[in-house]
Amino acid sequence: MRIIIIGGGEVGFHLAKLFSREGHPVTMIDPNKAKINRAEEACDLLGIEGSGSSVRTLMKAGVKQADLVIAVTTSDEVNIVACMLADKLGVPRKIARVRNREFLIDDAVLTAQQLGIDLIINPELETSREIAWLIRRSAATDVIEFAEGAIQLVGLRLDTKAKIIRRQLHEVSMSMPDLTYRTVAIVRNGQTIIPTGDDYFHDADQIFVVSKTESVPELLNLCGKSDERIEKIMILGGGKVGRLLAMELETDKDLDVRLVESSLSKSQFVAEQLNRTLVIQGDGTDVDLLASEGILDMDAFVSVTDDEESNIITSLLAKHLGVRRTITMVTQANYVPLMSSIGLDAAVDKRIITANAIARFIHRGEVVSVATLRGVEAEAIELVAHKESKVTIKPLRKLRFPAGGIIGAVTRNQEVFVPVGDSTIQAGDKVVVFALPNAIASIEGMFE
Repeated sequence: MRIIIIGGGEVGFHLAKLFSREGHPVTMIDPNKAKINRAEEACDLLGIEGSGSSVRTLMKAGVKQADLVIAVTTSDEVNIVACMLADKLGVPRKIARVRNREFLIDDAVLTAQQLGIDLIINPELETSREIAWLIRRSAATDVIEFAEGAIQLVGLRLDTKAKIIRRQLHEVSMSMPDLTYRTVAIVRNGQTIIPTGDDYFHDADQIFVVSKTESVPELLNLCGKSDERIEKIMILGGGKVGRLLAMELETDKDLDVRLVESSLSKSQFVAEQLNRTLVIQGDGTDVDLLASEGILDMDAFVSVTDDEESNIITSLLAKHLGVRRTITMVTQANYVPLMSSIGLDAAVDKRIITANAIARFIHRGEVVSVATLRGVEAEAIELVAHKESKVTIKPLRKLRFPAGGIIGAVTRNQEVFVPVGDSTIQAGDKVVVFALPNAIASIEGMFE
């Protein structure tokens, strides 16, 4: 699939790395030569210096041969115009990153369809939704849904409380035959491992498990985690993410939500937008202020300001004051692996979240959803098997499933199960696969 990425910022750069390492021909357009050079050095792509809203530049990039245009500049207007031009020039699919929520509401004056855009991504809205998920599944570092909520991919960080420490994967599975789950990845010392049954669980491992949603509480108990309900939440930052998160949490009347914002004008604006959230104007790094506003009683602290260093520092402060759960928004990938080592629970990155939403549109075959995880060199993909798919021909043990990939779970007629070697994938099955980048193309080929 030929892909044109308009915008060489962090989102565009991340997407370029993701798509180029999967073997897709990628062209990047950006007016900043330094950004183009960085992308060309890190990825196998063609860089073009110019504006994505210029027909001449789009033609130079081969827009008439492109299968997909992704516009992710910092300007909503450039992204919209670029997709409109791409639509007029015959590109089948167009994706735009748009921060203005007026284009997302049901009664928008101009809808995405009228603009010729197939998918509009709002990074702040996607980020607020993910944080809300992490609050609801309080023991996990990552939570991603598949099969319309019947399956969850859960990230967990092991410690000495876990009952599975120093035990082999197949030993644990045999001791829990009624628990529907599969460990699909282990991150150890910064390296991603696609495990076999002979691998061991170790202290400080971050594991990723595909499980039936109803089995998650039992799985958490096995890993020494308690998924206690979060009821009192303090949010630091009244920007778009903080405001949208508060709106999302307000739908649960049992939650006590407080939002701290240093800017007087912004805090007044946020207070007008929210109904049940207590808005506090003040410095979030002021221990006395936080203590007076009840941080010692909070179950969770979410730091989502535009200053990621401040987010990290205040999250550490909250942890020091005894807050059970911290969620920290970061923008630099280098910070993500450090979260666990410095004692923080979960990190969210708008760039990764945006990429997850966009990646659904770029894979071959009938891909239901795709997810990239922070700090993990692998992807979770939900695919649908067809009658002619290679994956349906033989039992799994005889298929020679590509190295670097593992099937986590299968949904068949609304029933979820973990396949074994003698299992056969049938047409219509929805299959959740976890795979390293170099295995993705081969795996998708088996489902075509």
